[in-house]
Formats: sequence, structure tokens, C-alpha cells
Amino acid sequence: MIKKVLMILAAIILLLITLGIYGVYRFLNPFGELVNKEKSESYFYTRDGDKIIHSPMGNWFSLGKTEMNVDFDTFQVLGRAYAKDQNYAYYEAKPLDFDIDIPSFTVKFDYNIPMDKNHVYILYDRYDLEDGGGFKILEDADPATYVQLNFSFAKDKNYIFRDNEKLTEVDYSSFEILNEEFCKDNKGVYYYLYHEPLRKIETNLSEVTVLNQYCIRDDKYVYLHTSRRNGESVDEVVSIPFENAERITFFNNNKIIKIDNTIYYETTPLKEADADTFEEVEYGYTKDINHVFFLGEIVKGADPKTFRYNSRNYTFSDKNHIYESGEILKKSKSW
Repeated sequence: MIKKVLMILAAIILLLITLGIYGVYRFLNPFGELVNKEKSESYFYTRDGDKIIHSPMGNWFSLGKTEMNVDFDTFQVLGRAYAKDQNYAYYEAKPLDFDIDIPSFTVKFDYNIPMDKNHVYILYDRYDLEDGGGFKILEDADPATYVQLNFSFAKDKNYIFRDNEKLTEVDYSSFEILNEEFCKDNKGVYYYLYHEPLRKIETNLSEVTVLNQYCIRDDKYVYLHTSRRNGESVDEVVSIPFENAERITFFNNNKIIKIDNTIYYETTPLKEADADTFEEVEYGYTKDINHVFFLGEIVKGADPKTFRYNSRNYTFSDKNHIYESGEILKKSKSW
């Protein structure tokens, strides 16, 4: 009987604590519902529902909140950081003080690109929005047909744009983005990197095929970019010959690729690796029937048959040793 009473009391106490925590949260939380949860997680009604508050992702405790002076009846959310009413367009909580056509002002949702019937606008400094600053017009862009293709490229009915500038060195009608690192037109294939010039590479253009988000091939070579080799920084687009396209294999670690009977790490052949038994382990470790590798180097003394990753204590070990960063970790008193 006593045990049953104690259990009931414990349940009541737990309920009171839960209600207390919820009450404190409700007391401190200044927000009501999101204005438009599909378009933004930063614009809220007040708890009374008669005003608008902007708080980045609702994180008012860390990032703050701003009660906005808006025309409540015409206020609408356009995108993650954009809204408008009948009088102003807003970036976050700040009215945009330049010549915007408010009725037509909108945002292309996928990439949060603001525009009106006259112009496409580029945000270049979110901290300098006074006196019409912070935004510029994307010259010659047609807002009616403007489409952002990825984070680097966009197009309208007349031009290709790259990094918010007209791209004049490619052919408009034949231009195509291949993946996150390569594009092409009828003149050739190009490697692209944010704010770096396009880099034309020699390929058999008619045979170019996309392999994944960072690699392409033609009928003779696989092409990929590497930024490191043998521990050194490099900046190269490498062409690796192949014989059988069906024997090109990728791994979770994009530094590793298998081509025919060879494993490449950072585009360098791992001559000691057995391609048929090669496999990933975790966090830079790989192995085959003969060796264990860490970042493309043989781990001396490691037994590939028993080498494994221990997810419970985040260590790598075989039957003899525990390893850290490709080296034997000598046992301490704590082992």
C-alpha cells in the first residue's frame, strides 16, 4: 500500500515539474505561430497574434528578436529572409530602402533570389542595409526568365551568369552544367570553382559522360580535380586512363577511386593495394587482403584480417594493437 502511494506521489510531482517547466517556457517564449512555416522559420506572430516578430530560426535567446513595424493586414513572407507588406520589402526585419517595385517584389524560393518586375537583386553585404546599401542590381538580367541553376550559375533568356556576373566566354545555347565541378558547351569542357576562372580541359567532347558529382569521363580518360597529393597542396584536374568503364568504382571517401585493377588515393595509384579485396573501414582507414591503409599509407604492423572500427569507444584495433592516426597507440595503464 505504501509503495503504491509513493508511486502516485512521484507521478504527481513529475507532472507538476513538467507543468512548471512548460509554464516557464510559455512565459519566456515571445512567439506565437510561424507566419508561413513552408517559406521561413524566422517570421512569427506574437503570442497575442496581432504583431510580427523576426527571430533567425526562432533562436531568440542566442540570435535575438525584432518586433517589426509592418502593415499587419498585407504582410506576407516571401522566403527564408524576405517579406513584404503594401509599403515595404524586408530583408530579415529591415526595410529595404531602394527603388523596389513592391507589388511585383518576390523571391525565387530555391535559392532565395530577390527580384521584382524590373530587376534581379544581389545581396552583397547583409550588414550594410542603410540608405539603400547591401544590394545591387544584376545588370542585364531578365527577372521574368531568370533561373538559378546551382550556387554558381544562373541563366535568363539572353545570358548565362556565374557568381552574379555575365559569363561571356561560353556559348549560351549549348551551355550545360555537368556536375558540381564540371560544365561544358560546344567548345569544350570546363572545371569550375567558386570565384575562380573557368579552366578548360582537353577531352573528347562528344564522349563526355558524368560519373558522379565531382567526376566525368570520355572514352579514354577519367577526369577529376584534386587539391592534395602526398600530403602537399595542389590544384590540378587529373586525367586517368581506363580500359573498361564498368570497372570504375567510387567509395564514400571521394579521395578514393578504383579504375580497372588499380586503386587511386588523391589521384595517386596505391600500388600495394589489392583492388579486388580493397574496402573502406572508417575515418580514413581502408584495407585489403594484405594491408591496412590510413590516408593512403600502409599502417605498419596492422593485421587486415582482424582490423576493425569499434563504434562503442571510437577506436580502431586488430588482434594485437589499438591504432590512432595510422600509428600503434601504446597501451596505457587505463587499458
